[in-house]
Amino acid sequence: MKRIALLIAALLIVMPLLQASPDEARGTVTDVIDGDTIIVSGVGTVRLADVNSPELKAEGGPEAKNFTREMLLGKQVTLDLDSLVVQDKYGRNVAVVYLCNANGSAGDNFNRLIVDAKHAELKDYNDNEFDPTLWWSEPKQTDTESSEKKYVGSKESNKYHYPECRWAKKILPENAIWFSSSEDARSKGYVPCGVCHPL
Repeated sequence: MKRIALLIAALLIVMPLLQASPDEARGTVTDVIDGDTIIVSGVGTVRLADVNSPELKAEGGPEAKNFTREMLLGKQVTLDLDSLVVQDKYGRNVAVVYLCNANGSAGDNFNRLIVDAKHAELKDYNDNEFDPTLWWSEPKQTDTESSEKKYVGSKESNKYHYPECRWAKKILPENAIWFSSSEDARSKGYVPCGVCHPL
């Protein structure tokens, strides 16, 4: 009986991690409420996970909203939705938001971009599935990288991964090495990740 209870508890912990993906939902940003809250077609109101922008009436609030509006309004985005609590107490979907590349794939992580631009602070809220230390280290991708660089490895390892692999997300940007094909990675001495099994 104890084993079954432990197994269930482990599954409850692991399942959100297995479901995490930068493209659980997608849509167009139709409105910007403030720096860290947007409306996405087909999804509704979305609150950026683990970042906090100043309120509109506070110093920096209007600038944060303008930054988000310029970056996202009318743009296609993909979302990694929180599967732990789904919505916050205000009924907003909590998510890590990714700008879409020209080919429709998930590109730059907007949660990180707004912090990098100093229009928001990084906050590790404990009421969602996300760990900012994981999505913060995701390699940024340009349109060229997403179309020509299919796999990523680290200077500190001999494994190569799909970019969405949980191990790839732990690679620091300064250590990331991109490969155009499996042959390209293998020719440089890298071997496939045993978790994501890149072809």
